[in-house]
Amino acid sequence: MRESWKILFQKKGIRFDWIVHQEGRPEKTAKKLRQECLVILLNDHHLDDLTHHLCEEKCFGRGRDGSIWVGLATEKVVGSIFPRSEEKTRFCARLCHLVAHFDPMAAGVISSEGATPLFCHQYVDTETFQPRRRFEQKIKGIFWAGKLRVGDFAEAYRDRLALFERIKDLPGFSWREATNPEKGIRHIVSEKDAYQGLLNLPSNCPGFTSNFFENLAMGACVLQHDVSGPHPEGLEPGVHYLAYDKSQPEALRELSTRFMSEPDRFQKMVELGQEACCRRHTLSVRAAEIFGASFRQAIVRNEISREAARQVCEIATKIKNFS
Repeated sequence: MRESWKILFQKKGIRFDWIVHQEGRPEKTAKKLRQECLVILLNDHHLDDLTHHLCEEKCFGRGRDGSIWVGLATEKVVGSIFPRSEEKTRFCARLCHLVAHFDPMAAGVISSEGATPLFCHQYVDTETFQPRRRFEQKIKGIFWAGKLRVGDFAEAYRDRLALFERIKDLPGFSWREATNPEKGIRHIVSEKDAYQGLLNLPSNCPGFTSNFFENLAMGACVLQHDVSGPHPEGLEPGVHYLAYDKSQPEALRELSTRFMSEPDRFQKMVELGQEACCRRHTLSVRAAEIFGASFRQAIVRNEISREAARQVCEIATKIKNFS
C-alpha cells in the first residue's frame, strides 16, 4: 500500500524524498528528515520506534521545525487485541498536525494528543488493481485468500475462522492461505482477476478494508460481511455488492450457494460496484481528501513555515486535479 503513494507522486510530478525506515534504527532515519516541508508518515503502527524517538528528542514534529506533519493510522486503534495499538497512534498524534485514520473510534485518541483527526475509508490503487478479464470470462466460483492465524493471537480471527470452516468445502469455493512473505502483487492481482466472486472475511482491521475496494475494482461480485460504523459513500449492500451477517456462518454459505447457482444474475451489480468504487474510493480520491485537509491546517496553524504551506498547497492542487 505504501508504494502506491510513491507511484501516485511520481505520476503527478510531485518532488519528494522517499525515506524507508529501518526498524530499530530511528536515529538513522531522523538524520534524513528536513525542516520546513511536508512530512507524511504512511503507517503509524510500523513507525512507532521512530515516532517515539522523535517525541523524546523534541527536535522534529508539530510546532518544532516549521514543517506540516501528516500521519496515516491504517490499523485498528481502540480495542485491538494486538498490544500497544493505541500507544503507537498516540506517538504519531503527538508529532502531527493531522492524522487520517481508518478506525472510526480513533478520533478521541488522536485529538487528545493535539492532532486533528480525519476519518476516511480505505481505498484501491487502480494503477495496480486492473482487471484483464470480463465477468463472463472469469471462473464461475468464489475465491478468498488471507490469513487463518496470527501468532498467538487466536481472537484476531475468531469470526473469520467460524465462517471459513462453514464454507471451505462448498463446491465452487477456492481459497489460499496467505504466506509470509506474501505472494507478489502480480500474483495477487491475477488471483483476484480469475473468479466471478470474491469473498471478504472479517479481520482485526477496522471498517471496510482495502481488500473490499480492491475486489470491487477487479470486476467481481463481492461478498462482504456487515461492518459497524460509517458506510462508504455511494456503495450500498444489495446494489453494489452482496452483504452477509458475520455472526451467521450458515447465512454466508447460503448466500454463496445462491450466487454460484446463477452468477449471471449479478453481473449488473458487479458493473455498478466497480464503477462506484473506481469513481469515489481510489487512492487519488483519498489523497485529495487528506491533502485538502492538510492545506486547511496549513492556513490556520501559525507555526507552519511559508515554504511548508506552499508545498502542501501545490500538492493538494495537483492531487485534486488528478482525482
